[in-house]
Amino acid sequence: MNYELTEQSIQYVFGNKKYKNGQKTRNLKNVKTGAKADELQKVGQAIASLQEDSLDEAYLVQKSLLVPAAE
Repeated sequence: MNYELTEQSIQYVFGNKKYKNGQKTRNLKNVKTGAKADELQKVGQAIASLQEDSLDEAYLVQKSLLVPAAE
């Protein structure tokens, strides 16, 4: 069996005492497969800055299809 990447998204966790439990999560879909970690970090930091939040965490979420190996 092999993996075939079918979907990729990023989940940002922003921190601010104005949120319940001090954090808010935002998910952005359709992340390019070639996106670099530092680029995704910069986007998260820019969003956090606009919201006057801190960027506490960022998770790259990938969905892959299991496909039979070619014989």
